[in-house]
Amino acid sequence: MAHASGTPPTSHPRASGGRARPRKGPLWIALEVVLWALQLYLAYFMVTTGAIPALTADPGAKETFQDIGFGLWFMYLTGTLELLGAIALLTPWTAGLAALGLMGVMAGAVTTHLTLYDGRGVETPAMILIPLALVALGRRSNVTSLLNRLRGGGRR
Repeated sequence: MAHASGTPPTSHPRASGGRARPRKGPLWIALEVVLWALQLYLAYFMVTTGAIPALTADPGAKETFQDIGFGLWFMYLTGTLELLGAIALLTPWTAGLAALGLMGVMAGAVTTHLTLYDGRGVETPAMILIPLALVALGRRSNVTSLLNRLRGGGRR
């Protein structure tokens, strides 16, 4: 027997038309606000303290990368990765992957400071790992969805 709306009692109104989306409660909204605030902060940080000094060959950045011993091409590569990571943090479907990639860059910075500079200056890259990990964790569903699409498992 059909309801007054004409749909059978066992079907859900959205079952045939598309995917049902869960309601977004206040906790979900609060989590989204926190994640976006972290993403904006991290993007700003990566551009101002990482990408700009590296890409403009700031004397302090030059000295650090010369101490590493890979040459200045590595400074430009790192600055480019930080800039691209900052942009990707501001794109909803790539923010999680950007956070994971930037965690790799920051882990390299931590290692450099621990080995080359006896731990001096390690605090900043080490502390940036925490919000990056939170963004990667908070955006993990976007990461798995993107990876599934790249492997050909997404809907077309």
